[in-house]
Amino acid sequence: MNRTKQLIAAFAASAILFSAGCQSAADTVNNTISIETQAVAAQTAAAETNAVSLSSNAYSDRDLDASYDESEAVSIDLATVNGDYTISTAGIYVFSGTLTNGSIVINAGEEDKVQIVLSNVTITNSDGPAIYALAADKVFITAADQTQNTLSDGSGYAQDAFGNNPDGAIFARCDLTINGTGSLTVNGNYKFGIVGKDDVVITNATLNVTAVSDGIVGKDSVSIGSGTVSIVVGGDGIVSENSEDETTGNVRIDGGTISIQTGGSGADSAKGIKAQSVLAINGGSITIESEDDALHSATSVTITNGTLLLASGDDGIHSDDLVAISGGEITISRSYEGIEGRNIVVSSGVINLTASDDGFNAAGGADGSASNGPRGNDAFATDTSKSLVISGGTVMVNSEGDGLDSNGTLTISGGTIYVSGPTNSGNGALDSNGAMTVSGGVVIAAGSAGMAQVFDQSSSQSSLSYTFTSVQQAGTTITLKDASGNDIASYTPDKQFQNVVISAPELAAGQTYSLYCANSLVENISLSGTVTSVGTGGMSGGFGGGQRPGGGRRG
Repeated sequence: MNRTKQLIAAFAASAILFSAGCQSAADTVNNTISIETQAVAAQTAAAETNAVSLSSNAYSDRDLDASYDESEAVSIDLATVNGDYTISTAGIYVFSGTLTNGSIVINAGEEDKVQIVLSNVTITNSDGPAIYALAADKVFITAADQTQNTLSDGSGYAQDAFGNNPDGAIFARCDLTINGTGSLTVNGNYKFGIVGKDDVVITNATLNVTAVSDGIVGKDSVSIGSGTVSIVVGGDGIVSENSEDETTGNVRIDGGTISIQTGGSGADSAKGIKAQSVLAINGGSITIESEDDALHSATSVTITNGTLLLASGDDGIHSDDLVAISGGEITISRSYEGIEGRNIVVSSGVINLTASDDGFNAAGGADGSASNGPRGNDAFATDTSKSLVISGGTVMVNSEGDGLDSNGTLTISGGTIYVSGPTNSGNGALDSNGAMTVSGGVVIAAGSAGMAQVFDQSSSQSSLSYTFTSVQQAGTTITLKDASGNDIASYTPDKQFQNVVISAPELAAGQTYSLYCANSLVENISLSGTVTSVGTGGMSGGFGGGQRPGGGRRG
């Protein structure tokens, strides 16, 4: 049963019980949230298991070990080659020297494995790929230790003699591995840098790719296990898409140092890393400056580890379906929306993001930003089956739009969350179209007062919404202390604010707390219940039934 059907069933069952007088409205809300949360948790677990499985099967021993037996190798000096050099059988081929207006062509048997070792090689082909793998089981391109190698194609291709349409400086119609401890520069002057029509694997090598369009393309998958990879392109940096098989089109990063810069060519898509299916990041250091989304998947983005520095003209991280973050350090220094997906789940890690619109946006539908500028014109619509779930980690949001925004439910059960939200009255630091509940963790969300929203009364952890009589300046520290003078929560917002929502495990109804701004006492506040609103700010969290505007008090 899909999540939508589960919700319909939940609402129907709740309606029957309500009519029988056996269940309260709050119980109905909590049951609905529980069903949805369980469905998202199952989806997340399946995605993370799938991501780990894909990565564990991505690298063969030969991918990881680029060594070879020189006694079994064929050595070729490209200075002696006129035109193309063709390989027709399995084996190890060691190339050196310079080839102008020619290429290495692999046209071997379907069971053959071919290793091409580049040892200070320069290949320039003015009308086709520099390396063209027509047929083989797998081709290994190895940059020999302490060597520098360059492969370039031309700005226009001649008609292909084999009836294909190659479009990359390295073009392989079979599995492709790039490895070794040397350096390889690939210049895609026609369209793409590296193209593999099956799986593309990169380990150990220092790889520099420039391209008019996309940098590294793997039809079934792209996997990077280690090495140093630099990509500067007009289109997408790394992309995997296969319209013939929806289970493929995977990208996984398990290690290495990766730098990607995209855009400037007017391409329809200029994303940093784009996957049709699974985009899994399990390690490595990744820096992306992209014109479009930095990380993008049509199915799922899972991040379990690694250090990510992302700057995007559109979304920092986007999935049409699931974004699951369970580790790593993620900094999004520039974005339209920071993290966007149908369902967003954060269970661990450190996230620090800046967004010109929403910080987190749980919504539904495909991102339509690739064809419009600014690229933030998304096709997402209100859909209360969507969810944002935070159960752990440290989350810091600086947003001009909503800080944490869900077109469905917003559930917080752990972690430490700081929001420096909007300064305009059309958005709020917290925003949920459905239930918005808190049952654990520390939350401090500061922003404008016009659309300030509070947690629902059905929450199991108490919260305070406080609206100041005047706007507080950026850099003003908010601190909430208990009756003994102990700090319950403290935060210094990056922007001016008039409303703050605070929730922490230590808060309890009937207890009195002291709110300070810039070390000056603002007010002593007694919590009147699960949700206490002071001042005229504080809209309810969706259908959960929180405090309404005007329902608070001023001491």
